[in-house]
Amino acid sequence: MMNRTNEATTVRYSNGWRVFEWTVFPGGGAVLGFILAHVPGWIAALPWFPNQEKIAELAEVIGPKATVALVVVGVLAGGFVSLLAHDDIVSVMIDEESVTIKGSDYEASFRGTAVSGAFVDSKDLVVLGSHGEELARQKTDLKPKELKAGFSAHGYDWHERDPYGEEFTRWIDGASSLSQDAHAILRTRQAAVESDDAKDLRDLRVQLSGHGVFVREEGKRQYWRTAKN
Repeated sequence: MMNRTNEATTVRYSNGWRVFEWTVFPGGGAVLGFILAHVPGWIAALPWFPNQEKIAELAEVIGPKATVALVVVGVLAGGFVSLLAHDDIVSVMIDEESVTIKGSDYEASFRGTAVSGAFVDSKDLVVLGSHGEELARQKTDLKPKELKAGFSAHGYDWHERDPYGEEFTRWIDGASSLSQDAHAILRTRQAAVESDDAKDLRDLRVQLSGHGVFVREEGKRQYWRTAKN
């Protein structure tokens, strides 16, 4: 068991990962663009390949300017992938006074006295309250062992799996066990699940928690539970 510490712990991606992210993806895009520019020429050198005349004409058309254009497009595409990856970057700040989860467009902070523990469910960091409620469920690729070390160091329970996992029930629209308001939110949220709208998924999860309903996804299906009394 790890000794408790008074110094705040921050779990986040290293600067090395950020350099890797902004180097490899754009660089890989540039290499891919260069390769694509030379593919017709390489194919034209294969006498057995069909449509040789058309391929040879295409190879002649692709000159230095077209090659540069494809490389630039590759760099831009790689940069776009880096931006998408950056959106998933999350940092978690933990001490005895509070737990704060911060993303590129999201930040939530919870008093330490309100937090009972945490765990990782698939790729979601879940922070639990004292009555089993989910205070937060945030997608992240942070290493579970680092999150475990951070929460444990400040006296919070760390669960190796969801202690309430068996209480989740698949959502069936109109089922009598949920209120009409909860069903309405879940119907709207199902559309967000289908479209992978991360912001709507998060916002509607917060709305559901206001009704005492906590939700997770498995593929395109929603599962829900309530907190213990």
